[in-house]
Amino acid sequence: MAVGIVLSLGWILFEACECDENNQSKQEQFPGQWVTCIGNKPTLMQYNGNTPTVVQSSSGAFDPSEWDCTNPNSPNYKNSQVSAPYEISGPAGPLPGIRAPHDQTGTGPAYIPQPVRDLPFIPPFTAPAAASCDPTQPDVLRAIHIDALVTRVSTCPFAIKATIPVPTRPLEVQVTPDGSTALVTSFDNAVSFISLATNTVAFTLNTDPSINPHGLAITNDGTRAYITSFNDTNPVVQVIDIAARKIIATIPTIAYPQGATLTPDNSQLWITSNQGNSIDVIDTLTNTEVTARGVNQNTDVAFNSTGTHAYITSWPNSVVEMDTATFKVLNTYTVGGSPTDIVMSYGDKFLVVNNSSDGTVSVIDLIQNTVSTSNQLGANPTGIAWVK
Repeated sequence: MAVGIVLSLGWILFEACECDENNQSKQEQFPGQWVTCIGNKPTLMQYNGNTPTVVQSSSGAFDPSEWDCTNPNSPNYKNSQVSAPYEISGPAGPLPGIRAPHDQTGTGPAYIPQPVRDLPFIPPFTAPAAASCDPTQPDVLRAIHIDALVTRVSTCPFAIKATIPVPTRPLEVQVTPDGSTALVTSFDNAVSFISLATNTVAFTLNTDPSINPHGLAITNDGTRAYITSFNDTNPVVQVIDIAARKIIATIPTIAYPQGATLTPDNSQLWITSNQGNSIDVIDTLTNTEVTARGVNQNTDVAFNSTGTHAYITSWPNSVVEMDTATFKVLNTYTVGGSPTDIVMSYGDKFLVVNNSSDGTVSVIDLIQNTVSTSNQLGANPTGIAWVK
């Protein structure tokens, strides 16, 4: 449930857009193509002005056999019979071409979630009055490094709900997919398991003294966690069985491994190192290194929804786009100074990057292949998230 500078980010993107969604046609808002179910058959669609239109031919990127019109998560999946002017659900965000459905849960086909309104077009934020506040809004967990604490903060209203002591120098916190447990890495040789029902540490997994837990990634099914050991004397990734609360594997990796990011299908784990000059790719089935690629002082990784492209932040001021099948560099974007965090938007249209040394935020438009960087917002921004 970690969040970043969501409110200020929304303002930045809204200001940078300088456009009025109400004056845009559907074709302008959703310039790509999408797939819906018509007559229980996958059908390629695009907007012509404000009218959804069947695409009669394609370049071959659309393969109907890759789409499932019987799955409850697919649009108009059941007995879908429509006629002109095609009163169907809108596209799942603007797309740079066609993407096959992807498996988000590991249990079957799933479709890209359709945003009601994408973040770049939200109105300026106004804090709600206490009476209109929705108490069902999600909470935020924050690791307080210098105080050896994790705080649980409600967002409606903003207030600290719980203060949870953990071992010294906590660094990252992630929540299991079922929402029951938060895992916290502490540099001083520990991983904490916090029960979110009681807001207490249910278990502390003490690591070997040579292990300095830093980065953290949890699989989609919640069975495994991966932690990096941020040092050059024993640089490894350790695999944790979450149910058993024990370390089940140790994988050698690059010096000073920092970030850990799983591909959408969880088949690979990408390890970053701000102190090194390469990024490590680990096969999670065999727990072995697939490749190490030269990317200078890399800090974070974001994937597109199908996991075919990786976007890696690299100092002093770059985002490197890499093909995940061939590991070839496809593009390099120039962003602000010392990019730290990167996140992909729903619909795969925008990448947003925090630039820590100059206090800016860069937005990469993957459709237009352009980069916009804000004015300075403050010193050393870190952490970023989209609100679903």
